[in-house]
Amino acid sequence: MGGVLRWVLTRVISTLVALTVLIVGGGWLIVRGMSNERVYPTSSVPSRTVTLVFGASMWQDGPSPYLQARLDVAVELYRTGKTEVIIVSGTQDGGYSEPDGMKAALVAAGVPEQRIIKDVDGDDTYTSCVHARDTFGLHSLIVVTQDYHLQRAIASCRLAGVDAVGVGDSERQRTWEYREYQVRELGANLKLLYDVLTQRNVPTRAASSAVADALSYPR
Repeated sequence: MGGVLRWVLTRVISTLVALTVLIVGGGWLIVRGMSNERVYPTSSVPSRTVTLVFGASMWQDGPSPYLQARLDVAVELYRTGKTEVIIVSGTQDGGYSEPDGMKAALVAAGVPEQRIIKDVDGDDTYTSCVHARDTFGLHSLIVVTQDYHLQRAIASCRLAGVDAVGVGDSERQRTWEYREYQVRELGANLKLLYDVLTQRNVPTRAASSAVADALSYPR
């Protein structure tokens, strides 16, 4: 009887492991396929009018190292004429505001504040992409984030109907935190697909003329 029970448990566990690998691997493959040949270095990314920078942690003295690295990429894109307007999208809660801190850092780096647009309700990657489409009326853009997150960022915007290419920061040291983020992406891929399949409701603000307004200011 004990042998039969062990056999059943082994089969059940093996089946569960196989299903997990299939589901997680399937999500990874879909995201990879959606972002294939759309990841570029800063120097060769196709020019797009707007660049979307995804938020990350703000520290008391400014952007966290990961967020600052994203902003450095956006500054380079603006300086080299690859983009004209930068949207900073992140979380805002009371006195904590990723978009405010991101905008301040970009202005300090020489980007005109009139060319920077804040999305204060960008609570996750898919939401930021939907806002780019529905609030700001965009059909194409460059996305900027860390390289471990970039493929999902591109896939998120494409699944939201925005033609996206991306530039990822790869300068951050490969610490345990970086590896943790890489692993977390496997689950985040599945959440993205779930959001798309279930057509998750993403609250958006009224359509904005912010991009056209920003473009009216001289560089």
